[in-house]
Amino acid sequence: MFKKNWYLFTPLLLVAIPAAIYAYYVSSMGYGSTDAANATKYFLVSGTRYAMDYDELNFNRLKPGMDGRQVFLTMGKQPSERHDNDTRWVYSLAKPGSQAYHERVVVMERDKQNTLRVKELVKRFHVPGE
Repeated sequence: MFKKNWYLFTPLLLVAIPAAIYAYYVSSMGYGSTDAANATKYFLVSGTRYAMDYDELNFNRLKPGMDGRQVFLTMGKQPSERHDNDTRWVYSLAKPGSQAYHERVVVMERDKQNTLRVKELVKRFHVPGE
């Protein structure tokens, strides 16, 4: 049966492969439905360039309220770029020629003692036009 009718399984594969990729982004990357769907849609055309020795597990350990020193100790390395008067630490960028990528940014703010503290963590899939 399978040798004669192998082509009947093609529609199943066309659904199963994107579903597996979607499930990976939800379970491993922690994306919501929109980001997982976008990451699946741009799977073969996206490109992300991470900071040197970037580790997703370390990024997941970051929490709002941590100071800049704690962020540096947790991440182990400096971010790829710093913007907006050192309050936006960018750990991932789009590869040249790519517009869709996995965005990882630590948004900092200064407290009353002028210490940089984590205000928010940006962990999403960036798509063109957003």
